[in-house]
Amino acid sequence: MSQEEPNFDRAKFLKRLGKQIARVRKSRAYSQDRLCLEAGLSRGTMSKIEAGLADPKASTLYRISATLEVSVKKLMDIET
Repeated sequence: MSQEEPNFDRAKFLKRLGKQIARVRKSRAYSQDRLCLEAGLSRGTMSKIEAGLADPKASTLYRISATLEVSVKKLMDIET
């Protein structure tokens, strides 16, 4: 089991990830409701992800990226 890097700020990372996902969603003219419906996610889950309050699984990131037709890399194009 590996330990997290001492300078890694998980909360800050999740907040930036959420903002990036919201930015990409809006650039694709998707509402949260439409994204949730097409990606098979609950509105509550999506709201928490975009607010930086949830740590999405890789499979969830894949579903979001596939629905928005962007790479997972694009969703995670943030600086920590």
